[in-house]
Amino acid sequence: MIAKPKPGSKASQCLYENLAWIRLIEFLNQENIYMKNRLSEVIDRIQDSEQLAMAEHFQNQFIIKDDVYDHMLHDLNKQSAKWHHLTAGNLTISELKKNHRHLKHQMESIEREHALIMRDYNTYLSSLDY
Repeated sequence: MIAKPKPGSKASQCLYENLAWIRLIEFLNQENIYMKNRLSEVIDRIQDSEQLAMAEHFQNQFIIKDDVYDHMLHDLNKQSAKWHHLTAGNLTISELKKNHRHLKHQMESIEREHALIMRDYNTYLSSLDY
């Protein structure tokens, strides 16, 4: 179990964000599964080679996202575990805050990329002639 920092502290806010990011990555992973399943439903009906190439492109993107989400979830869980060490006195808050800023930038990038791929993917599915 993770020991919690003092409520209302900067450390408490960082921990809260970290846990929220874990939930977000788990959600994005579920969305990725849904998009792959939807693609498998329509791929057999695609006749046009250009549309099939786009389907393969999205399939590759989803595989890449699986890997990105797995790595990010690992990093976030590792960061959560470090909170225990902080309260035990083994780490300083400045070490955790530096890593927190890095994770924050990664999460912002993941969210932007997810929004773009969702938009492009939905546009693609809407354009299919089957």
